[in-house]
Amino acid sequence: MKSTTPEYPRWEAVGRTMAESRQSQSNRSQAVLAEALFWFKAVRQFREAELSEIILREPGPRDLRFHRAYLAQIIAAGEQVAMLGDLNGLPENPEGITLEAIQAELESLYHTQVGYHGGMSAERKKQILQEVFGEPQPPA
Repeated sequence: MKSTTPEYPRWEAVGRTMAESRQSQSNRSQAVLAEALFWFKAVRQFREAELSEIILREPGPRDLRFHRAYLAQIIAAGEQVAMLGDLNGLPENPEGITLEAIQAELESLYHTQVGYHGGMSAERKKQILQEVFGEPQPPA
């Protein structure tokens, strides 16, 4: 009669643990991919709103506040996705989402942030130039 206990129980336990680890890693990578897909969807919606509310018409203060707030949230979420992708990897996917694509989109969002909300106001630039050079400067 054949025994029902494994012949190599310790080795089989190691094999099961390794299989679980591979599955867990795969699950983490798939979860990061899912987050990246949602993030890119949010970026697309943000860009559509930006086009209609900021670029194609004169934005009001409230539009600029929404733009700044949602832009900051999208950048933060993108940094989170990039970090998780760096830690867990991203599986090959038909959408072509890679860490490089996430990073490129983040760079674009950072440029948007500086272009609309960063830097120095024209008034402040004029004030500094006047303080430094002692006379009014032509507009930049």
